[in-house]
Amino acid sequence: MTSERRKSIIVLASTLVLGVLLGLLVPGAVFKLSDRGAHGGRGRGDHDAPQKKEWFVGMINHVIRPDSLQSKRIKPITEWAATRIDSIEQHANGQMASVLDSVKNQLKPIVTADQQKRLDEFDTRAKGNWNRGRHH
Repeated sequence: MTSERRKSIIVLASTLVLGVLLGLLVPGAVFKLSDRGAHGGRGRGDHDAPQKKEWFVGMINHVIRPDSLQSKRIKPITEWAATRIDSIEQHANGQMASVLDSVKNQLKPIVTADQQKRLDEFDTRAKGNWNRGRHH
């Protein structure tokens, strides 16, 4: 193999590795710097319902970039979807809490008192994260 070919292979391999690293690291950095990352993000339930709705409507508008006529027609659709998504999220959180309660009950005769204490602390944290920002 010639040294010229070896250099080309090394450059291509380095470019591939760099591309993969950037592909893995950049989205995380962007998320941390974005409004969602700085305040906990949608996935953690830190936003209340109006902020979630604004985020969703804004994101769809950002993606579509509608003109003024389209905006008027798109707004009720995105607001309906945001409300529906919040409802689904609340229902799913309730189901997750039920499953976690079932797991705790099934594990109670198996685990030690110290393990049960850690499980109870996990349960409290998890349910707190799921219910944060929830409106009944």
